[in-house]
Amino acid sequence: MPPRAIVLNLDQLSRRCLGCYGHEWIETPNLDRLAARGVVFDHCFASPADELPFGDMTSRWIEQLKREGVSVRWLCEAGEPTVDDVEELNKTSLAQLVQQAKQALVELSHEPAAPWLLWLESRGIGWPGLAASQFVELYADELDDVPADLLDLREIEVIYAALLTQFDHFLGCLLASIERLFGNAPPVLIVMAQHGQAVGEGELLSPFANRPSESSSVAETLRDELVHPPLLIAGAANDALGSRRSELVTPADVLPTLSDWFGISSTALADRDERSLWPLLQNTECVPRSELYLRDHEGGAAVRTGEYFFIQPESAAQSDEEDSSGWLFLKPEDAWELNDVAAQYPEQVTLLRTGLRNWLNAQHSKSH
Repeated sequence: MPPRAIVLNLDQLSRRCLGCYGHEWIETPNLDRLAARGVVFDHCFASPADELPFGDMTSRWIEQLKREGVSVRWLCEAGEPTVDDVEELNKTSLAQLVQQAKQALVELSHEPAAPWLLWLESRGIGWPGLAASQFVELYADELDDVPADLLDLREIEVIYAALLTQFDHFLGCLLASIERLFGNAPPVLIVMAQHGQAVGEGELLSPFANRPSESSSVAETLRDELVHPPLLIAGAANDALGSRRSELVTPADVLPTLSDWFGISSTALADRDERSLWPLLQNTECVPRSELYLRDHEGGAAVRTGEYFFIQPESAAQSDEEDSSGWLFLKPEDAWELNDVAAQYPEQVTLLRTGLRNWLNAQHSKSH
């Protein structure tokens, strides 16, 4: 059987709102089913900013796949639907993307001896937006008996829940088509997001939300809910049904992973920091990352390890002088970055700041 893969690449999606990441009441049966038969990556992180945008990197990588003989279909979601189209599910932009994908899968199924990739680009669930009434009605009772101090947050969650369940419905349509066409030999299927998504939690809980500081915007853009997207891979693991991985990974790691799947040495990814996830999927020996470095569009930066999340403001990130500013949060205990412990861990802050500065200098040298 030749290697085949489907990637659903979303611009944004809230990891916290998915059942496979611990949410208890939003209905996402198809995402749950996908997670139950694949690998869930618990610690996937993405920079808000990169020198080479992911779309540009993907375009170069796909061109190489084509040169190597892989048949590639790259489909992108159209513009936002009008309000009137929301109630007609088949007119929504995501429905149209899934319909195009189903047609492409029919055509690809007629090429049983050829390796192929179906790459789907979507904005995600269209947040903030409007969901069809059939999905809104699922959550009509979620506002009952909610304490007054949590009502605002629950209202936001309910709106997001309806949109997320609507998205899950379309994922189910895609999965049904895959099962019908490929039966017990489905292609690798990857659901990924380039960014997390704020669903009101940060605005209500973040200690930086109402702090009048030049640095507060940096802490906001690098919040965990924004830089910690979901990543699920099904069909590429050995004896890994419903398994989880705690290693530090990035969405861009999907590209070298698929290169391995197709048996291609990717020159398009040369001199990049991405790593193939193939050893993690196959339960073979690998050297995991000890840290991941992130930066935003404003010049701020951060470093994430298994135990710490250190955020550094723009002024310190761009200065060659020693600067004591920055925030340190313990992970995974402090899920919402509520407790800055930088003062209690000065040696760890110094170590993380030094590593972050070295990384920023290296990135600056690469760009010049």
